[in-house]
Amino acid sequence: MALQTQYPLGNYVVRKLWSIVWHTLWQAASKRVPVLRRGRPLLLRLFGARVARGPIRITSSAWIEMPFHLELGTDVTLGPGVNIYNLGRVKVGDHTTISQDVYICGGTHDYTVAEFPLLAKDIEIGSHVWIAAQAFIGPGVKIGDGAVVGARAVVTRDVPPWTVVGGNPARPIKPRTLAGVSPPPLGS
Repeated sequence: MALQTQYPLGNYVVRKLWSIVWHTLWQAASKRVPVLRRGRPLLLRLFGARVARGPIRITSSAWIEMPFHLELGTDVTLGPGVNIYNLGRVKVGDHTTISQDVYICGGTHDYTVAEFPLLAKDIEIGSHVWIAAQAFIGPGVKIGDGAVVGARAVVTRDVPPWTVVGGNPARPIKPRTLAGVSPPPLGS
């Protein structure tokens, strides 16, 4: 039985080309030539990502499945081993840190259909968010501004703004305050 895909041939070609670039310029060469580290946002832009001007920190081991489905705000950090499986669009707001080994999963399957079709769902991560180590962010999730996702949390539902969540499944733990940043008033 042939492998069926819901993506056009052009999409497949770009993804394969991106994989080659990631293994050469992104990962291997940037470890040996430090100036190439600053070129990672440029490489993402060349493959269709919308990346803000300003400080962006992306480690060599961070993997983005489809750069053309990615939008990064300013002052964003993608730590070691971050895996963005962005079959749907993934948007990350300003001043956001995604720590090591976080898995952002923008795809799933419809298990109620015999053909098990692939479903792509968008993920939105707000500004001033911290996603701690080894957290899982599921398809279709929206993480509000100022939220904190605890280490190894499994987020399958939206996270309200200015809320700390943790656990499996992730549940609210407490409100978050951040010195120098005012959360919006309740009810807005």
